[in-house]
Amino acid sequence: MSLPESAMTVELPRWPLADRLTLGLAVATGVVLEAILALHPGAPVGAGVAVATALLAWQWQQRRWRPQALEFTPTGGSLRLRDGRALPFVLGPGSRVLGTGVVLHWRAPDRSAALWLTPADLPREALRRLAVRLVAARTDGQ
Repeated sequence: MSLPESAMTVELPRWPLADRLTLGLAVATGVVLEAILALHPGAPVGAGVAVATALLAWQWQQRRWRPQALEFTPTGGSLRLRDGRALPFVLGPGSRVLGTGVVLHWRAPDRSAALWLTPADLPREALRRLAVRLVAARTDGQ
């Protein structure tokens, strides 16, 4: 099976479901840690808030480096960043179809990242086209 010959652009959501869930888990971690530490006399007050803040800052930093869109062409692909730049990329070995969603792992010259896209993030037709592209790329040995 060969890669589809047409160009394809996937506009990525600003806050994918996975990122929103991560933010919720970071807040929940802080609340649970504060509740547990409140049961122990002499435990530091605010440690849960500090942990939650660190997790939220880390997630915010990760999101800042996320591209706005992925552009696939017959000769390769590029990441379109929010500042207008385009970086060439290759799909990493972690890219796969996972249930009704797609896990994308890409490698660019100065960074690599992964993103889980679900039907809550993109229309099903866009996910299906992306899944076909991934399966074709894997079959071709890329």
